[in-house]
Amino acid sequence: MIVWEHQNWETNGGFERLTIWSDGRSEVVVAPLRYSHDGQENLRTKIGWERVQQKSPPHVEFVRNNIYPPDVARTKFKKALGAGIHLLESFKPGYRDGSGTRVVIQTKGQQKEIIIPMFVDREKGTSNHKRFLAVSAILGGFDKSAYEVVPK
Repeated sequence: MIVWEHQNWETNGGFERLTIWSDGRSEVVVAPLRYSHDGQENLRTKIGWERVQQKSPPHVEFVRNNIYPPDVARTKFKKALGAGIHLLESFKPGYRDGSGTRVVIQTKGQQKEIIIPMFVDREKGTSNHKRFLAVSAILGGFDKSAYEVVPK
């Protein structure tokens, strides 16, 4: 299993998460910014997505299963491993708000989870940054358009 989750670190920030399994299953979960529970009532679910109400903290998530055909998911899984997703390293962020990427890899019963902050000047150009860009090119382009905002 591989999880590639872009996180918004603002107060009540949301996330966009892709999970791919080696057997070809895939799932995307989108959790919009949560300014308030009431503020999420005007989010209309797009076709192909499921709206899931979370209790704690109260917010909505939008889920889409099998976003990729199994052969595409298996290829992405193999390419991400080939690009070195398991070698990515975390570092201390140089900011409080911003964003980051949560990476979880589970292979052969072993699980590794890291949070990679947004790359700033001192980290750009490093081998870790280049590896991150390569993996992001493979996993980062998934469909995140789970909802539309309906005017009140």
